[in-house]
Parts: sequence; C-alpha cells; structure tokens
Amino acid sequence: MQLLEFSSLRAIPKLRHAVTTREGGVSSGEYASLNLAFHVGDEAEKVSENRRLLASELGFDIEELVGAQQVHGNRIGFVTASQAGRGALDSTSALLETDALMTSAKNLPLLILVADCAPILLADPENQVLAVVHAGWRGALAQIAFHTVSQMQNEFGSAPDDIRAGIGPCLSVENFEIGPEVAAQIEQFDKGAIVSGWDKPHLDLRGLIHRDLQRAGVRSRHIETMRICPKADNARFFSHRGQNGVAGRFGLVAWWQ
Repeated sequence: MQLLEFSSLRAIPKLRHAVTTREGGVSSGEYASLNLAFHVGDEAEKVSENRRLLASELGFDIEELVGAQQVHGNRIGFVTASQAGRGALDSTSALLETDALMTSAKNLPLLILVADCAPILLADPENQVLAVVHAGWRGALAQIAFHTVSQMQNEFGSAPDDIRAGIGPCLSVENFEIGPEVAAQIEQFDKGAIVSGWDKPHLDLRGLIHRDLQRAGVRSRHIETMRICPKADNARFFSHRGQNGVAGRFGLVAWWQ
C-alpha cells in the first residue's frame, strides 16, 4: 500500500495522517484498487474491506473512523468521541452535507474523500486540534479553508499563525479547464486564480486555496502543497475527469494519538 505524508506535518508530535493512492485494495475495474468511497458504484463489501485494510496499515481502529457525505459546500462538522464510527463502514451514517471535519479528540480518525478536488489538512500543534477539508472550485470559492481556520480559532482558541496546513493532490492548472461562467464567479473573488493561455480559462485551485488560507491568517511558510495532479497521474490516483466521471476516491485521513 502506497501512502503519502506532508513532510512538515509529519514532524508534529502525536499527529498521524496519510493521503492514500489507488494501491493496496481489493476493488477492480475503474475502482481498482483502494477505492474508499461507497457512493461511486463500487461494491460496498469491497469498499469496507479497503477501509479495513487502510486502518490495519496505519494502525487505527476502523470502528472509530468518521466520514462525511460531501456536497461541495462549506459546512464544517465538529466531531466528538460520541460520533466515533459514523460513516466508517457505510455512507448513510456519515455526517450529512459536510465538507470539513474538525476535532480535538484523541484516537478519532477523520476521513475526507477526493478525486480531483483538493484534500486539505489543518493542524494546530499547540492545542492539538485538526481538520480535514474537501475543496473543489465550489468549496474554495465558498472559502471553506478560511472558514475552517476561523472555526478552529473560535471553537478551540487556535492561533492562525500556529496552524500548519497541507494541500494534497488536486487538478493542476493545465488540467483544470472551466467555463466562462465559473471563471467570472471566481475572478470576482480572486483574479489570480484564473489563468489564460488556452481556448477556455483554467483554474489554479492550489493557488486559490493557498491565498484563502493566508487571508485566514495562516503563514505562507506553514502551507505545504503536494504538486501532484490526479488526472496527470491517473495510474496512482483516481481522477473524476481523467476517468470520464467513473472513478473511485482516494482519501486524506488524520487523527491525534
């Protein structure tokens, strides 16, 4: 099983995390092999087994895992120990209409799923608070990264300049073509995120998220970005665009020991 980590976040004591790849699971076809999503058409039994394999590899209890029913919004779920297991081995019990999960609880792994959108990890080592965030263009435009940092500050007293951030694999500028209507919306918020040079405008999703985190008070030097595009590296990562809409999902999982 091939798993990735943010080098800067790996150094934080007691913080465990991983970005998964396609390798190491039991799913087949377009979902081969470590598909972690129940909602994409894969066999539920195989998805459950994939999640169990991931838990075994990383050393967390699958019965404690918490997931979300993601909707490309900016709702943040505050996760406590009483919610352990929601969405762990099914999709129906996952937190509804939620695109970011936050906790200060120990041994409570949180999971966000992606396949072109950006998975974001936020960690406050001083207060031992973490959040995992799902941000496509809609979520980024709705400032989900900014709002998550703000909620870490409001709910747990996290100082933004203490927060470390990691932006995981997501569509590159070259592979993120958007329509003029979407470009117009984003341009009103962040002109620098729209890149010309093609027949249609392209989006710099990483830059859009990076600047949103900076606006929230996170220092630029505390933001690590994985320069990996799922569509360009479709052999290692699921890509919604690269697989014409029929693809599994890879994930970002994180917890405090």
